[in-house]
Amino acid sequence: MKPHIKHIALFLVLLLGLVYTIEYGIDTCYKKRVTNKFSLLLKHQVDPQIMIFGSSVVYHQFDPKIINQVSGYSAYNMGFPGMFFIQYNGLIKEYLSYEKQCKAIVIGCDFDNLGRNDLITRPDLFYAWLNNGNIYHSLQEIEHEKIFHARYLPGYKLTLLNKAFYTDMLLSKPLTDTMAGYEPINTTWEPTKANQPFNARYREDVYDQLKATVDEISSKGIKVIIIIPPVYEEGYKLIQNAELIKSKYRSLSNKQVYFLDYTGDSLCRSKENFHNFTHLNATGATVFSHTFAQDLLKIIHE
Repeated sequence: MKPHIKHIALFLVLLLGLVYTIEYGIDTCYKKRVTNKFSLLLKHQVDPQIMIFGSSVVYHQFDPKIINQVSGYSAYNMGFPGMFFIQYNGLIKEYLSYEKQCKAIVIGCDFDNLGRNDLITRPDLFYAWLNNGNIYHSLQEIEHEKIFHARYLPGYKLTLLNKAFYTDMLLSKPLTDTMAGYEPINTTWEPTKANQPFNARYREDVYDQLKATVDEISSKGIKVIIIIPPVYEEGYKLIQNAELIKSKYRSLSNKQVYFLDYTGDSLCRSKENFHNFTHLNATGATVFSHTFAQDLLKIIHE
C-alpha cells in the first residue's frame, strides 16, 4: 500500500473513531442529565402495579393518584400526545423486560390507535436510546430508513439532533413528577369547526402487532385492560367505523384480557366534561378516573 493511501486510511479510521466518540458522548450525557417519564422507564426506574400506556387520551385522562386512592394499587401514566400503539409498543416491551410487581397493563386507545404513524412522535426523546432493541424496532416500524441509518451509519444521527434535544440535554432540570405522568386539561369545552363523518385509521398489520404484544403480556401472568375512554356523543357519531374498531379490540378478550368501552358512559352526554370531542377536561378526567379505578378493582380481584 502506498504511503498516501495509508495516510488516507488512517485519517478515515481516526475520523470514524471521532464520530463514534462524539455520538457516544452525546448519548451518555443525554441519558445522564435528562429525566422524563420515558427515561425513567428506559432506566428501569419506574415499576408500578398498574402501568398505563397510550396517547393523549391516556396522558390527559387517567389520574394515577385517584386510581391509587380508590383501588389501593400504585399506578403510573405513560401516555403521551400523538403517540399511538405502533410507537409505544417498544416501551411496553421494555417494561415487560424488567417489571417485578405489575398486576395489570392498561392500553388506552383512541380510535386512530391502530393506524400507522407517518412520522415518529417527538423523536428527540428517543434518539439517545436507539441501541435499545425495543425502542429501535418500534421506531423503525414508522421511519425505516432514517432510523436504520441513525443507528448504523456513523454521524448520521448527529444530523437529526434538533434544538429540543440539545435544550433538554444542556438545560435539564430535576423531574417534578408529583402526578405520576398525568397532565390534566384545565379548560372547558374548546369550540370546534364543523366536522364531517370519517373513518378512523386502521391497519390489520398493526392489529396483529397488538395481538402479539397482548399475548406476550398475558404469558407473564399480567392482566391486560384495553380501554376506549369516553368520547363526546356528538363526536362519536362522526366515526363511521367505530363499531368495527371496537369489535377488533373485543376479539382479544379472554380470561386475562379485558376490553372496557366507555363511549356509552354518562360522561359522554355533557360538554362540561370535555375539552373537545375526544378529550376530557380535568373535571371529566377526575370522574372518569374514579369510574375506571372501581372497574380495575373488580378485574384485579377476579
